[in-house]
Amino acid sequence: MNDFAHMIDRKLGYIPQDKEGLRLWLKLSTLVQLLETDIRKHLAAQYSMTLPRFEVLAALERVPEGLTMVDLSKWLMVTKGNITGIAERLSEDGFIRRTPTPSDLRTFCVTLTPKGRSIITEMLASYELLLNSAFEEVSQEEMDGLLGVFNKVKENISARED
Repeated sequence: MNDFAHMIDRKLGYIPQDKEGLRLWLKLSTLVQLLETDIRKHLAAQYSMTLPRFEVLAALERVPEGLTMVDLSKWLMVTKGNITGIAERLSEDGFIRRTPTPSDLRTFCVTLTPKGRSIITEMLASYELLLNSAFEEVSQEEMDGLLGVFNKVKENISARED
């Protein structure tokens, strides 16, 4: 565990027991940051790839017929401007193809090229191994419990949105 994670763990020890939601949120966000840092380092070292570029390729791998730039930005929950720059670089590197849609020539459909499909297949396998190693000491029962908690929190948030 890095120094940042140790610092957070020490600070969480001072949060009163009646603020368990806060303690859980801080622990979860710390865990997400640690995993993202690990993933970013892995992608950079193994593939010279950034996490945003990987996420675009991974989204396109799940939708072989392609996505419009607007749909891709919604999928990844980022602005269209962010996606545009990433897509330009991925296109220049030969990983994706951007083609105008027949109904609106100002709208582009983005798909993987064979080169893009090949690299994302390799990266996804490597990514899965990395995540599996992070959770290797977690039992199936513990995983199921966590998923149950996450689903309850999601339901609580969704209920407030209605």
